[in-house]
Amino acid sequence: MKKENIQIKSTKNSSNKDGDRSNPKKSWAGASINTLSVTAKFIGRILLIFMVVLFLTGSLFMISLYYKYAKDFKSAKPRSGGTQAIFYDKNGKTIYEGFGTGNTEYTPLEDIPDVVKKSTLAAEDLDFYKHGPINIRGMVRAAYRNFQSSSRGNATKFLDLLNEKAYSEGGSSITQQLIKNRYLESDRSFERKAKELVYSYELEKKMTKDAILEQYLNYIYYGEQALGIQNAAKIYFDKDVRDLDLAEASMLAGLPAAPSKYSAISGDYKESKKRQEYVLQQMIKAKFITLDEAKKAIREPLTLSGAKRTVMKHPYFVQYVKQELINLYGTELVEEGGIKVYTTLDPKKQKIAEEKAREYVEKFTYSNVSNAAVVVMENKTNNILAMVGGVKWDESKVNVATSSRQPGSSFKPIVYATGFQEGYSPATKLSDTYVNFGGNPPYIPRNYSGGHWGNVSVRTALSNSLNIPAVEMTQLAGVDKVINTARKMGISTINGNSSDYGLSIGLGSAEVKLLDMVEAYSTFADGGKRTIPSGILKVVNDRGDNIYNVKRQKKTVLDPRVAYMITSVLSDTKARQRVFGYGNKLEIQGHTVAAKTGTTDNYTDSWTMGYNPKFTVGVWMGNNDRSQMRVISGIEGAAYIWHDIFEAYIKDTKDITFKKPSGLKEVWISPYTYSPANYHGSPNILEPFIPGKELPQNPDFSYLNQFRTYKSWPQATKNN
Repeated sequence: MKKENIQIKSTKNSSNKDGDRSNPKKSWAGASINTLSVTAKFIGRILLIFMVVLFLTGSLFMISLYYKYAKDFKSAKPRSGGTQAIFYDKNGKTIYEGFGTGNTEYTPLEDIPDVVKKSTLAAEDLDFYKHGPINIRGMVRAAYRNFQSSSRGNATKFLDLLNEKAYSEGGSSITQQLIKNRYLESDRSFERKAKELVYSYELEKKMTKDAILEQYLNYIYYGEQALGIQNAAKIYFDKDVRDLDLAEASMLAGLPAAPSKYSAISGDYKESKKRQEYVLQQMIKAKFITLDEAKKAIREPLTLSGAKRTVMKHPYFVQYVKQELINLYGTELVEEGGIKVYTTLDPKKQKIAEEKAREYVEKFTYSNVSNAAVVVMENKTNNILAMVGGVKWDESKVNVATSSRQPGSSFKPIVYATGFQEGYSPATKLSDTYVNFGGNPPYIPRNYSGGHWGNVSVRTALSNSLNIPAVEMTQLAGVDKVINTARKMGISTINGNSSDYGLSIGLGSAEVKLLDMVEAYSTFADGGKRTIPSGILKVVNDRGDNIYNVKRQKKTVLDPRVAYMITSVLSDTKARQRVFGYGNKLEIQGHTVAAKTGTTDNYTDSWTMGYNPKFTVGVWMGNNDRSQMRVISGIEGAAYIWHDIFEAYIKDTKDITFKKPSGLKEVWISPYTYSPANYHGSPNILEPFIPGKELPQNPDFSYLNQFRTYKSWPQATKNN
């Protein structure tokens, strides 16, 4: 054991003396170096593999992205380039052009003079015919100069490289600019930029440089509503593009970079001249022109035209449709989206409505009448065929057709329709006598004439517009139910409950819109069916796609039998003659029409509503400031406009009668006993009834006693 120990010890000593690398300290250091070396190599290999994988993945991603966008481009529809909204009537005639750019007046490249082409190349892409779809040198140069001119500090200057609009010099090729303007939206994103590059390559695969330049010159925006070089030549200089000289061409060529800024008409004229000078310098550089030619051009005075291409017919209707579209799509698309709007406007009906409204406002000026409004609606569709919001657009932009006013007695048919739904009928007896309905102060309605008729039927009361029976029917049917009926029929302004209106709602004290009233009367005309009215047939976007087609479904909101009973009363010319006389303005000779007038307290509003099976016409007359007219009632004012409009519409057509709905019964009623008559014919009246609700042989009229009781309703406005 000793020997072994010595040997071991000796071995250790020997090793130490010889400097053997198995020295613990040296051995550990060597191992560490070797381990680090191996680790570094391993990490290096991992990083290399990662970079290779990343490169391959990125390459595959970029390749797949390219092919995806290249495929998208094949089916991409180019935009028209226009931002101008254009409205058409139902016959396709233009009634409105917005302030944006309209359709380009396309001009082939061979018809565009060389001076225009060379000016454009000098301004936008001097090496267009030398480089590919992407002007790489131009983009790098623009990015560098933008970096140099950036007002940001330090590293934040790099942020301006992402903002193309901040570039002091453009870098995009003409191909890229064409792609941006015709194929891409205005959003700024990586996807949009990637599409721009891919689309540019794909475009140059299928189009020559000349074809691309031609498209560019026809679809680029030059400011002042000018889309394309031909429109620009006309708007700025009132010339054909073929007649432009060097000074004019160089001025126009500089505009697309910043149309608002460089416009010589509405922009900064000094900046415009600086831009023109830059274009001329570039043309000298390219040896397109000489220095002397450039000097002559820059000194040449420019005769600017500034002719705007705008159309604005039937402004109240147009503004109504614009608002309808804004509610659907928002302001940006309507004002800048280049949409084409095909409206429901019937130009013949609109012209007649405008002429008659103006004619009678002028005739009644002596009675302090200053305005009138008209709405014409097609009953089967609720399309608005005509709208006159006022007679003096230059003086007032307020559309009275969509403004709230008291309707007076023109609201009564809605009251009686509510009563008919509750089981009453045109033969129901009401009491036209002095009635105090209570309240504080007490509500005591009066008739227009101031007198009383005693007991009357609903037919007599409604056709002669008696007030007291209308209030009685409001109480019998219930104010809440009257409100509900009005809402269902399209009255959008009555939003309160019974305590907000009281019995006076029966005489039209609640404010309504003429447009809504026409919709409600159209519901009577179409057998109780309605839908939301519209002035739009279809909308086409700037790519030619239909983005809105009217597919409104009508809904039955009123029993067809009830609608017919109202029509039966309103079209009864004989029944209304006691008040309105024979041959009054609610009659159209040889034609069946239903009509009702309305007059508000102190003659502030004059109304006439009426319809036949095809369309409904509503008329309001008065003053925007609600000032009082001089004894102009519905029959003495609005009825004149209504009659002449309606007569002009139907005078050369065959009479159309209202179709009686199924499930309706007619019974001969005595006008004296209000019970079924013993024989047919005058003076008895053939009255329509809903089966099971016709009057019994000895009807009970005790319900009339309730009209002598007191009810706590708010004080009403006296309406006629």
